[in-house]
Amino acid sequence: MNKILLPTDFSANSWDAICYALKLFKDKECIFYLMHSLEPLVSAPSTAVTSRRAQEAISNSRRTESETEMDKVLSHIQELPTNKKHSFKTLLVHDYFLSAVQGTAKKLEIDIVIVGTKGAGAIKEVTIGSNTANLINKLTCPIIAVPQDTLSNDMREIGFATDLSIDYYGDELDLLKDIAISNKSKISVVHVIGKNENMTPELLENKLALEMTLKPIPMDFYLITDVSVDVGTRIFSESRKLGMLCIINKKRSFFEKMFSRNNSKSISSNLNVPLIIFNHKSSN
Repeated sequence: MNKILLPTDFSANSWDAICYALKLFKDKECIFYLMHSLEPLVSAPSTAVTSRRAQEAISNSRRTESETEMDKVLSHIQELPTNKKHSFKTLLVHDYFLSAVQGTAKKLEIDIVIVGTKGAGAIKEVTIGSNTANLINKLTCPIIAVPQDTLSNDMREIGFATDLSIDYYGDELDLLKDIAISNKSKISVVHVIGKNENMTPELLENKLALEMTLKPIPMDFYLITDVSVDVGTRIFSESRKLGMLCIINKKRSFFEKMFSRNNSKSISSNLNVPLIIFNHKSSN
């Protein structure tokens, strides 16, 4: 049974992510944890009793308001078609957002974190240092970043952007394979190389390792040359109707090249595809 964490700030973006998660895992037994973080109040310098009382009153009011909003979310979920394979639990965590997600994911042994992203697309959001981007290096479980208006995405093709620097994946792509099998998707792998670069024997071996890992999913391979990694991936993504784009986060490698702040201007604001991000477990 999948344990899925759905952080929510009760916004339209968060609701889109919830609906996307329910649809993506419609055929799977899941426990969805709806989590809202109540961030600590920043108080003005004061030692007055009235100030403490005021803070307590504000804290109680915020909690009551959050509980009311959470009830509304549950009510909206109950208005959707019933899925007996899904169950829901709610969590109000008194902590800053990043710490709340990280702590909750560790405590509950969460399998997947699914977050809504503001802005035109998940990739654009990651480039500008959002909460989503900050989560990526703090969590060991996969993250799915869901931009607005992606609920009806066609899942027949899933993109997989890679620099082919990984020679062994273990079971870390099992979730991707499960999603592909459930949606009868094929996986289109894209690799970008520079003008004077070639597919070396090492890259070819790592390509084979990826093919073996993804079996029995149908896989196509695309090689893009003479452009930067971020531009090549953008061109590939925009030329195809992807249901999802998979990225492997490997520190000091492909992910950082693609989503550095310096590259943010070259990422199209029209690239509106969910990202599934895996944190690679290095064998070193």
